[in-house]
Amino acid sequence: MDSDDALARLLTVPLRDLVDTRRRSVTDFVSRRGLETGSLQDFLLGRVGDGELLLTSSPVHGLANETSDFDFIRVQESAIDGPRIATKIFDRGHHLEVVSFARGELKRNLDELTALATLPPGDLVDGFRSWDRRFEPRRKQTERIVNGITLDGRVPYLASLPALALVWSRAALHAAVEQVAHLCLAEAAGESRGRVGYAYNVLLHLMDSVLSLHGDVYTTRKWYLLRWARLVRSGAWHDDAYRAAGEAVERLRVSLSAALTAGSSVRLAEDYTALVAAVAAATGVTQDVTVRTALGASASYRGFLPGAELLADGDAGVLVTSRVDEAPVALAALPGVDPNSATSALRAVRAGVATTTVEYRDRSAA
Repeated sequence: MDSDDALARLLTVPLRDLVDTRRRSVTDFVSRRGLETGSLQDFLLGRVGDGELLLTSSPVHGLANETSDFDFIRVQESAIDGPRIATKIFDRGHHLEVVSFARGELKRNLDELTALATLPPGDLVDGFRSWDRRFEPRRKQTERIVNGITLDGRVPYLASLPALALVWSRAALHAAVEQVAHLCLAEAAGESRGRVGYAYNVLLHLMDSVLSLHGDVYTTRKWYLLRWARLVRSGAWHDDAYRAAGEAVERLRVSLSAALTAGSSVRLAEDYTALVAAVAAATGVTQDVTVRTALGASASYRGFLPGAELLADGDAGVLVTSRVDEAPVALAALPGVDPNSATSALRAVRAGVATTTVEYRDRSAA
């Protein structure tokens, strides 16, 4: 996963062009703030100690503006214990922030990233979501390091971008499946506005999934739409499947507000589940995807009123008019969920007594 060939297959522009673009973005950002890269590096290392200094975040991706901060990560040789606290430095109106990690823990993280990228989707997402409980640097900081650039123009960890991109894309797609399941439940339950919120989340996570597999991996959600618009304008799709999925995202994005019109009869479930399936196929997910509303291990039903029960788990509880159906539902079948079952499932999920579980099954399995 970390070879130059793998990276070349992932990116829609040559690696040299990507590096050159990032160098120009960083140089322009630093100079527009009235600074010079060499003196800036000397200034920072004089305050935080020797190490490899990486500029990260929006300047690297060409998204920075006049109010953007300077976010740095420093990689040092000696080990570091405990949680990390960023060093904040204010100089001539500039906000400079540096957080430090040890080279040993960074190597472990990059090895873990490569290992995660080889796992089936479900196991990959489990590892991704538990990452911050297990590792320093955390997910966000690991992404920043892989994309980071030194002030003298090197990108020392970019070889890990293929693994990072695949892991990020799978995690984003998984989140989109969860959100489309909630959309389908909300629409079946008769909600007019809640389903639109879930629909926007579906689109954002799908954008993130596609962007990641075009080599554009960036954690901060506020930049999703701007980065997506940049990809759409460039037309630099990997292939026709990605292009078709991108065009479908755009069609649904520009028409979604119509679903909020008073008395609107616009239905969303069928189009959005089809879109998620299309993006899954375009990004290389070959497994069948199913969704299940799973109750907690200690959840139980308690009599309340005729035709209604209290579904409780610990201190959380919710009134349901039918029992939650925990059977797995194929992605394409989600728009056909029974309204009563949908209402109970959605209430249970929102109350925290149930979770939406996404499962993947190899199509070659019996």
